[in-house]
This record gives sequence, C-alpha cells and structure tokens, in this order.
Amino acid sequence: MKTYFKGFTLLFVISMLAFNTYGQSYDCKGENAQYRNAKNIWITDSVDYPFSNGDIGDFSGLFYFPVDCKYVFTGTLSSSGALKVINVETSKGGTVQMYDYGTLSVNVKGETYHLTVYKNINLPEFKNNSKAIFIPIKDKSSGPKPKKTFANGRYVIIEPPSSGDQVVLDLNMATNPFENYNSNFSSLIVPASNMLLAPILAGERKYEDR
Repeated sequence: MKTYFKGFTLLFVISMLAFNTYGQSYDCKGENAQYRNAKNIWITDSVDYPFSNGDIGDFSGLFYFPVDCKYVFTGTLSSSGALKVINVETSKGGTVQMYDYGTLSVNVKGETYHLTVYKNINLPEFKNNSKAIFIPIKDKSSGPKPKKTFANGRYVIIEPPSSGDQVVLDLNMATNPFENYNSNFSSLIVPASNMLLAPILAGERKYEDR
C-alpha cells in the first residue's frame, strides 16, 4: 500500500499497486477506506482546501456511497503517443488546457466504453500531482432526478501500468471537482464518450447532501 501524503496527490496516487491484472488481488475496501480518510484530512488543509473561509468551519466530512467492489473494472489503456495539448471546455464557459492522453476501453455494467483520458496540466484538484492521469465521468446518478452526485460529473484517476496496457478503474474513487464545494471554481465538461448510461452509485456524492 502506498503511503498517502499531503496534497491532492494523496487522493489519486490511489495505490492501485495491487493490480489484479498482474496476478495479485486489488484490496478494494482497504484502498477506499484509506483514500477517504486521507481526503477528509487533506481537504481541510489551510493551504489547499477549496472551501471559502466561511464554510470551512462547517465541514464535517465528505459524503460517499458505501464501497461496493462490483464497481471495480479492468480496462485496456491506449495511449495517444506524443502528448498533445488540447483545450477542454469548462462549466463556466471558458477552457483549460489538458494533455490528450488516450482512451480507456472498459466494459461497465454491460456497456463497452472508450473513455477519454486526460493528463493534468494545472487543474487545482490535482495540485502537487502534475502527472495525474484521469477520466472525467458523468452518469445517471447526477440527474435529472434524483440527483445523487454532482451535476457536472466527477473525476477518476487511473494508474498507468508499468508494463502492458491493463489498468484498474475503481469507480468507488470517483471524486467531486472543486466546483461542488465552492462555486468560484469551474469543472471540466465531460466528453460525450465518458457519459455512462447507467447510474453509478459509487464514489463521492453531492457535497450539499452530506
């Protein structure tokens, strides 16, 4: 198990070190327990937290679905090769620059997806983790009713394999953009390829529902 450490790196270097694709077991419940504890600590850090000063005193922890290991999948990661900078639209009408990393082909609840994968450049959610490889997702749990997850989607980091092309996608690790905690932030518009057809009742729920 990789040690969690200060900064958003701790959130998503999520220690997918025990890949079942390498003949080992992935400790779904153990990894998620450590991840959630680490994020609750990190998100109240006086340097990095996304909350306004008026809101931080009311923080009592984030709100998650129970860990359900049926939401752990194995997929094939295809790199785009040389990293290309692209402009990705945001919820506030602007754009931010991301690297186009490639696609993750994975079967989720009977549907095959070719999910767009980005590599971070300067998103505040990934401060101190400039090399984060992540997937923005949106699913039926975000609306229209009932809205159980953040309306603009969530982010899931994946750990590129040291060899081969098989990776673990643990949707219990889906995390909210900063915009869900503070409307002064924006979030990425989830690409059409990453719209999941089923409700994903895993990962972080809407902060306002805590």
